[in-house]
Amino acid sequence: MVEETIQVIRETEAKAEAIVKDAEVQCKGILEEASKQAEDLKAGQILEVRKKADAIMENAKEQGAQAQENAMSDVEKEIRTLKETAASREDEAVSLVISQLV
Repeated sequence: MVEETIQVIRETEAKAEAIVKDAEVQCKGILEEASKQAEDLKAGQILEVRKKADAIMENAKEQGAQAQENAMSDVEKEIRTLKETAASREDEAVSLVISQLV
């Protein structure tokens, strides 16, 4: 009877040890999978943020180019206006010079 009890205790200890080893293996696997998922999530988020930043940068470039075009158009209009004003006053200036010479 004592031998049977000892045998049952040893079997129980062996089963418990096997359960602990199995739990350790499962724990390692779960931790590795969680770590891999975290890395994948991090990489995905970094990629998403970079895509958004690239889109924002491209939009800013387009807006900058449009603003530059608008500014150049305004400058060209101003130059034309100044040339027209100068041309219209040229006759006045010539007349004034001639009247001063006479």
